[in-house]
Amino acid sequence: MITLFISLNWVLVFGQQSIMQITGMVIDAHSKQPLAGATIYLDHTTKATISSDTGNFVLKNIPSGNYKLIISYIGYNSAFVDLSEKDTPNLIVELTPSVKLLDEVAITANPNWQEYFLLFKMFFLGKEGQYCTIKNSKTLSFDHNDTSYVLTAQAAKPLIIENQALGYRVYYELNSFVHYAGRTSYSGYTRFEEMTAANSKEQKKWKSNREKAYFGSSIHFMRSLVNKTSKEEGFVMKKLVKTNLRKSEENEFKSTDTIVTMQWNGKDYLAKDTTVLSGAGSLIGGRKKGYDRLYPEELSYDSVVTTNLNGNYKLSFNNSLFVTYKKKKNVTAILTMLSPETLVDIHGNLTNPQAVLHEGYWATLRIADQLPFDYVPDKD
Repeated sequence: MITLFISLNWVLVFGQQSIMQITGMVIDAHSKQPLAGATIYLDHTTKATISSDTGNFVLKNIPSGNYKLIISYIGYNSAFVDLSEKDTPNLIVELTPSVKLLDEVAITANPNWQEYFLLFKMFFLGKEGQYCTIKNSKTLSFDHNDTSYVLTAQAAKPLIIENQALGYRVYYELNSFVHYAGRTSYSGYTRFEEMTAANSKEQKKWKSNREKAYFGSSIHFMRSLVNKTSKEEGFVMKKLVKTNLRKSEENEFKSTDTIVTMQWNGKDYLAKDTTVLSGAGSLIGGRKKGYDRLYPEELSYDSVVTTNLNGNYKLSFNNSLFVTYKKKKNVTAILTMLSPETLVDIHGNLTNPQAVLHEGYWATLRIADQLPFDYVPDKD
């Protein structure tokens, strides 16, 4: 086990936003000796450091906000600490020894390994995965149930992914991966590292691709919400109610107060189409069981995000949000709260990312599309 002592120092910058400095020491819980070379990073960012020979580490100049601090050391399970502006913890975090690393020879002996790896790349990396290379793919092992058709994946070490489209080297500690019936779920910790461009042309390409990935993304939307600039930045929010049909409605979808013009999954829906969205309900006996009802009025910021007494932003709304980004074609998404509320910081980071369900465009994005949370586009 590892005991980790952490202290946080806060400094006010320009009387508004504060920055924090995270310091700590990594030691072995049994021997009490310092552990040098442990990796300490803020999840989904480029902010990282290594513990010194004395086990000490410092993360400096971190903008205040919501973060997950990850502590990783070879031979131990990683640990995490949730941090936010209001936290001033004196924490002790214990890491337990990890199970024996899988034998790569045994992994590759699986006759179906290459087939499962190609499926994993497609579902994990996404459509832009063609520009990515998993440098240590042999650390992966797979299990496929031939009866239920469930594909699961495990990684003995953090995956090292080089994204040649965005110019990042991504270290991904895979906690879980499951693909079943057309649905993919995975979880883990992510550390981004800037790659070195071969020349100025490649650097310009990365800059352009990063901007394309950012604008219209969920993090762009969240930042625009807390800054109250979502409309100016091209986002439109409308109320969406997921509805089950009553028996009398099974052949009648009309609803005069919810007729709108919109686009969903690349298909245009005019007013005469009412609010029936493609794929919204299941088909039973050739008839739709349910549909989504979209209201034409645009929602205000205050109906989605509010500021609490501590100055934090709170994301909370009823039903679902139908979000359209007007500056790109076919960028439509649905957000549904799975918890009553969650805090969001000024950088657009959610305290509890699992509190919000993404559907539509944002749900199609995978590891190959992701930018670090500390990415900020240049202001031209």
